[in-house]
Amino acid sequence: MKKTITAIIMLLTVVSVAKAVVVQRLYLKNGSVLSGYIQKQDGKSNLTFTTDEAVICLKSSEATISNEKNYNVRELTKEWVEWAEKNEEFEGIGDNRTLFLADVTTKDKSVTRVKILERGEVVKYLEMTPNIYTVAWNQVNFIKGEKRSKTALSGINRIYQLKSGMEYEGQYAEENDSMLTLYLAKGVRQSFKIDDVIKYTFRPINPNQTIFEQSELLDVVKTKNGNETKGIVIEQNYTSKKDVENYFLVQQESGAIQSIKLTEIAETRKEKNPAYDPKFDIILKEGDVVINRKEVMTVKTKDTKDDIVLDSLPQKVVVAKDSHNNTKVCIEYFNPTGTNIEIYQLVKVKTKTVKKDTFHGFTFRDLVNNPYRPISIETSVNHTTKVEYLVGGHGTFAFYDPVAKTAIPFTIK
Repeated sequence: MKKTITAIIMLLTVVSVAKAVVVQRLYLKNGSVLSGYIQKQDGKSNLTFTTDEAVICLKSSEATISNEKNYNVRELTKEWVEWAEKNEEFEGIGDNRTLFLADVTTKDKSVTRVKILERGEVVKYLEMTPNIYTVAWNQVNFIKGEKRSKTALSGINRIYQLKSGMEYEGQYAEENDSMLTLYLAKGVRQSFKIDDVIKYTFRPINPNQTIFEQSELLDVVKTKNGNETKGIVIEQNYTSKKDVENYFLVQQESGAIQSIKLTEIAETRKEKNPAYDPKFDIILKEGDVVINRKEVMTVKTKDTKDDIVLDSLPQKVVVAKDSHNNTKVCIEYFNPTGTNIEIYQLVKVKTKTVKKDTFHGFTFRDLVNNPYRPISIETSVNHTTKVEYLVGGHGTFAFYDPVAKTAIPFTIK
């Protein structure tokens, strides 16, 4: 149970499932690659793997290719269209584009609409239909994790404690039957012998979100008496030489933490997590500002006796009005200090006519009595400060910088 791997595909036990989550890629000794996640493992001979896509390798004597033909782009799933565009596999242009697909049949099953990647002594094909595979542990070559993007603000880190007492924290990278690997700071990989790791701790990276909001999957731990505990495994402890003294800690959504002895565990499995709510950053340079991820235009302002007047009123940014009359408006800007500094004041822009001249701006009193206050403000590790507002009504607004004497106008329609 300690070795997450200790994996040839049993290709004949495939069934259709809903859209999967790609968290891991399972590389098998026969050349097949399954993309998805380990759904269930019992610590014995097999694991169950849920796929979003898969590259399957078979001996030519085990597979028959048939029904090879071109499919029009309108007959294809979104996944096939995206793959064909990315890999420049379409023939033709526009709505007349086609993709050449085939069916593959073995002695026990048939898979339709797959892309043949290799034929001859070996049949290799790509399937884009979610499936479940039963895999023998001893046919797994290695497992790789999907590396987080630089803009990801959510996720789970692992902390490995070694027999020596040393601890390493990073993102899960890879494992095989004898080694574990983490991505440490700046993407540097650190490898460990599995037998040297005596405790695994799982930590959410974003302090402003719960661990449930940052994990794609839920853990379900089933004990030998039939009881199941659902939540997220936050610790696997193997510090004792006696399995009866080792345990898993499972945090439930209520916040309760359940300790389960290793010797009581019959199997573990994974499920999609409905509470998963990943957050993504935007990388900005000094001086960059966006509103709802849209490029903005900054204008100068001029102070009069009572008013702050905008030099112009560009209609560059338009935000769609929320149906409940509470529109979320988010301004993001580069912040070299890395602290939660609110540079801008949100204010409604008024139109004023004096002697046939029309001005756009707001008063000093408007700033003092301003009803618009941020509902959240946070600064990411990439020095991007994100400030969110809920704005009622519609009209023209501006983010005003009182130090630089500039404003960023936008419209809610």
